[in-house]
Amino acid sequence: MSEGLHPRVWSAVVLLGLIAALAAPLPVLAGTSPAGKWTGKMKTPDGEEVDILLDVAQEGSVWTGSLESTATGTTSVTGLKVTDTRISFTFKPEGAPYPAHFSGSYIAGDDRISGTFSLRGNSRFVKFQRVPGSETVAVVAGEEPVAPARIRHEYRFSATARLSYWAALHVVEDNNYKINDLTVDDWSYDGALTFYLLDGFALYFRGWHGSQKTTSDQTKLDQYNDIGLVSQSTWKLDGWEFGMTGYLGNAIMKNSKFNPYVTAAGGQVDWQLTHLGRGSDVLILDEYPLEGKATSIAAGLGTEYAISKRLSLDFEWVWRYFLTQDTDKWPDSEDTWSNTHAWAFSFGLTYGFW
Repeated sequence: MSEGLHPRVWSAVVLLGLIAALAAPLPVLAGTSPAGKWTGKMKTPDGEEVDILLDVAQEGSVWTGSLESTATGTTSVTGLKVTDTRISFTFKPEGAPYPAHFSGSYIAGDDRISGTFSLRGNSRFVKFQRVPGSETVAVVAGEEPVAPARIRHEYRFSATARLSYWAALHVVEDNNYKINDLTVDDWSYDGALTFYLLDGFALYFRGWHGSQKTTSDQTKLDQYNDIGLVSQSTWKLDGWEFGMTGYLGNAIMKNSKFNPYVTAAGGQVDWQLTHLGRGSDVLILDEYPLEGKATSIAAGLGTEYAISKRLSLDFEWVWRYFLTQDTDKWPDSEDTWSNTHAWAFSFGLTYGFW
């Protein structure tokens, strides 16, 4: 499929789209201030989980606040200090012998507060989420406040497992089929761990188990009878990659469960072309086995679909490019052996675990 369509053109288009999306200025969010009501959960030393309500208010340059929990009731906070990125305060519940302290950060892009409560050497981490509708927004007279952006990822890390259909992609000139142009579609799978730097931008590490089969068109195979290439021959394409993802849902689909994204990655592929299936003899070309390790590049589009706060479906379309060409071993890259391509259509599940 896609014969005659040069993949470098597609890669340039996709990569330019990724760069443009990630470089575009983010919209100014309403609620980009810690002022408002926040909820969080914290475990006590005996393992009990308690709910916490933090209420932060600003009047002019003066900040005030209170803290309410199921364990201690409502307590006013003192020494409340707020900057564009930091928040800290002290509080002493009624009857408590010592005061406790909170020190944390406010991330405007995610509209989130996270930090640590500490008391005499003991500390507990807490992540607060804004109570919907509690934003305090300064607006110009006569203008309506803009609703804050949705938080799509209420976690910092996630794990993804996917099944992929790797469709063959060929670059054929003058009806000259190199060995790399004789691939056909096959199934693959992959898994990834993702870290969200921002709600709309993430870095990931992915490992994949990929493969391509060989065409059954005997007229195309005949020119490679001497090396044993047959319709059962298999391309093993296993590897890993580091990548980045920019999410566009809050810019183009604010009220949808879909969260489209653009992605790009680079890594390494461990490849072989075997006579039959995986584990069979590796084919020999110009006295060298057709196997090795090479650079891998990927770029494409996808979307999440939220099932719950932590679970989402993942659909992705990515162009994969494997630099299998080696002109020292196989010098005839124009007619016999070159780089390998595939379109990867993936679907799977993502779970946010922290």
